[in-house]
Amino acid sequence: MTLEEIRKQIDAIDTQMKPLFLQRMECARYVAEEKEKTGGNVYVPEREREIIEKRASDVDTDVREEYVTFLKHLMSVCRRYEYGFLDHMQADVVEGALTIAGLCKEAEHKKVKISYSCKTADHTLNLYLNMISLNQIVIEKMQVETEGDIQIVTMELCGNVNDSNMRQLLCQIGKETEHFEILSLE
Repeated sequence: MTLEEIRKQIDAIDTQMKPLFLQRMECARYVAEEKEKTGGNVYVPEREREIIEKRASDVDTDVREEYVTFLKHLMSVCRRYEYGFLDHMQADVVEGALTIAGLCKEAEHKKVKISYSCKTADHTLNLYLNMISLNQIVIEKMQVETEGDIQIVTMELCGNVNDSNMRQLLCQIGKETEHFEILSLE
């Protein structure tokens, strides 16, 4: 095949994937609606690991890691979408973290400094960086320290805790990581 023929085949595959992606996102919305009623967690790591293991078990080893990464990113994007419908959960996470820090969301600010930890082996830091990008948030500063198998992440994010994308992002990070804190509003 020529490069042009390969590109046409890729275009055809991408065209076929689009309606499946849209169906997947519609299902994610239904999941969010159900979670809003039941109060269940959006992120259930055991279930995601189980799904990934099951779906990747028959994938050729040459592309298995890429397929697993694809599934992790797809699931993360779906969770991001779900958190966008869960205003009560966003309020609980963001306002709870602000209260613990003694901060007021009405205070004028253009930056939010946060901290959280995650397991190094899970490679979730990359997913959270992607979520920051998807929420159109800019990282002004970032520091990562590794202690054993834990990464401790501190970030200064440009934005305001009252903006919908920031609340959605903080909710996702707050629900999916350990030791999430809002350190300051500047």
